Amino acid sequence: MDPKVWSNIFAENSKPRTKPLGADQRLLILQKFQGKLELGLIFEVFAREVEKQIDISRLVWSFEKTTTLIRRGQTTPNRQTFVLRFGDHELGKLQYATPYPLDKDEISLLHTYHRLFAGPLANAIEYRRVKNMALRDYLSGLGNRSSFEQDIQQAIAMSERRTVGLVLMMFDLDNFKQVNDKYGHLDGDKVIRRFAGLLKQAVRSSDRCYRIGGDEFAVLLQPATDQSAMHVSERVDQLMQEDPTLRNLRIGVSIGFAAYQKGDTSTTLVDRTDRQLYRHKRAR
Repeated sequence: MDPKVWSNIFAENSKPRTKPLGADQRLLILQKFQGKLELGLIFEVFAREVEKQIDISRLVWSFEKTTTLIRRGQTTPNRQTFVLRFGDHELGKLQYATPYPLDKDEISLLHTYHRLFAGPLANAIEYRRVKNMALRDYLSGLGNRSSFEQDIQQAIAMSERRTVGLVLMMFDLDNFKQVNDKYGHLDGDKVIRRFAGLLKQAVRSSDRCYRIGGDEFAVLLQPATDQSAMHVSERVDQLMQEDPTLRNLRIGVSIGFAAYQKGDTSTTLVDRTDRQLYRHKRAR
């Protein structure tokens, strides 16, 4: 007999038998989800519960063009994908990789787990959405000042722990007040949105961009060096020259940047960057 057939027979006979979840078990699982709103935390609870009955090699959640690895492990030919739903709302897809093909009882059991999980998952997704809105600038779509203050602390902590290079860049638009005064706030808002868009184009997807107030913007580059900041500066200048709206309104930008130095706080790093920005602005 083909060795693969023997292997499948052995796997089928050696895998643990699944049992339907009783009412008490379902209630206990729901209690474990209660009060938890962070996605990472509820997925950890969910995966631990499923693993009590099904051997999972790898588990991946796909939602809104992003993919999150829930269980890191070796992928296998035995993969099955389930769509998660809560009412009329789709909550993404879960793909399981298992050492052996799932049988009907295991698939039925997973559907039970998914029904229990759907409500808490929907709450966590909504919580994340509201939380992200609170940290996002409504006009530019970039992070706001609160987001910046939170992230710069984390970035400094990472640089201290792992010796990862960090550069803070700050941008101040030139001639923005004159545009507001001459053409009104609608054109001023258009300038903010255009600059925010090109700022995101000028940096890597892993770098973080913020509007910290008025026509002032900031970027955290990590990992990075002074050379990284020079490259971004050149890219921003090039994109602004190519943008007809900014060019016609004669919008320019003053730029300052500073690299993290051992012992820096967020205040000292911002202050050093700010001073370089205003030296640049005075020299223009």
